[in-house]
Amino acid sequence: MDLWTPLFGKRRLPLPLLLTTVFFLSACDQPEPTYAPVSRPVKTIVIGGEHSNDSRKFPAVVDAIQKADISFRVSGKIQRILVKEGNHVKKGQLLAELDPTDFEIRLKDRQANFDTAKANYDRAKTLVEKGVISKVDHDKIRADFYTAQSGLAEAEQDLLYTKLRANFSGQIAKRYVENFEEVQGSQKIFSLEDTSALKLIIDVPENLMIAIDKSHGRDRSLYAQFDTIKNQTFPLKFSEASTKADPNTKTFKITLKMKAPKDYNILPGMTATVVAELFPTETHSASAIAVPVSAVVADTEKKPTVWLVDEKTMTVYPKNVTPGLLAGDVMQVEGLTAGDRVVVAGAAFLRKGMKVTLLDTGEQPE
Repeated sequence: MDLWTPLFGKRRLPLPLLLTTVFFLSACDQPEPTYAPVSRPVKTIVIGGEHSNDSRKFPAVVDAIQKADISFRVSGKIQRILVKEGNHVKKGQLLAELDPTDFEIRLKDRQANFDTAKANYDRAKTLVEKGVISKVDHDKIRADFYTAQSGLAEAEQDLLYTKLRANFSGQIAKRYVENFEEVQGSQKIFSLEDTSALKLIIDVPENLMIAIDKSHGRDRSLYAQFDTIKNQTFPLKFSEASTKADPNTKTFKITLKMKAPKDYNILPGMTATVVAELFPTETHSASAIAVPVSAVVADTEKKPTVWLVDEKTMTVYPKNVTPGLLAGDVMQVEGLTAGDRVVVAGAAFLRKGMKVTLLDTGEQPE
């Protein structure tokens, strides 16, 4: 009796079927494989920092404290351009000139008309007193004199307008024409900007604007940050605020003033971040904590929820919150505690108890 008789009797099985049976029986004795749980990378922040509750951040655009498009007030051909883009100029400095030939000829013509009209008027004053001419004739001669006088003054002023001067001290930001080009009156020649100080313009949403406490006024702490200037802030002062909302964005423009720093070349058109202090009366709740809008999602019951990380087990769990003020990409919520680690990217794809790995960003612990 061979080895397989106890299992299959004396009847032998075909070899392929026999091998399949042996493989199946061997597999039954093997332990089932185990798989390590997948760990999902997430971006997180630790909430409750020094600026979480009492401040807001707004994107801002830098502009010159004073700017103007400079143009000639008369038409003509440019004879000389005396400055270049980027040049600093002083108030009253000559920037460009038109060819004055035609204006000088017109001035001489108006001068001759004026001289003749003045002589006629001087004679008429004597003649009307003697009764040689009528009062009507005298009045007509006087009117011709005043007309000639105005024409002369206009010609003199037009000649002065052939010289373009700076309205204020600043920097030539842009030149729009070339030398010897024919230009029209009021056509832009230069863009002049005063960068001795700067202004930053931010858009404040209506839900925050309505809560601003006016009694604090200028006591509010304001400063600017620039992405390319690390670990440095620049103090700001309130300048003005619009009282009419933009019809499309429903935001109000706030203008802030900043001294031009000596160590950095900050120019109009650059972007910055404005950090504005809020007060308890503006935060609606002392227990409210600011989180990025991306951190707040809806659970299966459509309730506002954030996902927290248990740093001991490196798993996540949901926490229902009560939403508050919304300012830009930041929302106030209640129900969290300072020091909680909140998931701010990918929250919609998490489930309770899921293993996570913290992404290596500047907001993560080392």
